[in-house]
Amino acid sequence: MTEKGIRTRNHFIEVSAALFNHYGYAGTSVDTILDKAGYSKGALYRTFKDKEEIVVEAFKFNLKELGTRMQKEIDKELTAKRKLNAMFRLYTDVILGKIFPNGCPLLNTSVEVDDTNDQMRLIASKAFDTWRDLIREILEEGIKNNEFDQNMDIGQVPDFIIATIEGSIAISKAQKNPSIVVNNIQMLKQILNF
Repeated sequence: MTEKGIRTRNHFIEVSAALFNHYGYAGTSVDTILDKAGYSKGALYRTFKDKEEIVVEAFKFNLKELGTRMQKEIDKELTAKRKLNAMFRLYTDVILGKIFPNGCPLLNTSVEVDDTNDQMRLIASKAFDTWRDLIREILEEGIKNNEFDQNMDIGQVPDFIIATIEGSIAISKAQKNPSIVVNNIQMLKQILNF
């Protein structure tokens, strides 16, 4: 692929990622992508074989953006509690529209594709596994450094944290009330004793 072709591909992916996270995959037409990207249908189909390919690439783009932002925030911190708090701040920023103005792309996609697109569901499932592993590593570090209870069940707590965050985002979006995420994260901190 030429340098121009790579730029075109990346532009389509970035535009589509934002559209899909806002309107969903089913709710975003190829014409909407073309209109927003400013390219012709020919340019799209020279770059991608079909809408399904751009859907997958856009979701991977959003996951990479989310993961990069999360890791960047975590890497700024020196203690496990502060690392976990950095993760919580990131998701507060998601619901406040500071990043991903239309909500968590992992949650949005998981809900939309759970019964309709097995390839996307598997990508989402792997993303949840990666997030769970990251939380587990932070908790293990915190237990080792006496920041968290030595008897904490690090097999279950990561799923509890993820479910609380993502469930709070879903409720907050449905009720147009971001304080639900903020309040539930505060409760998570109390449960984890920080």
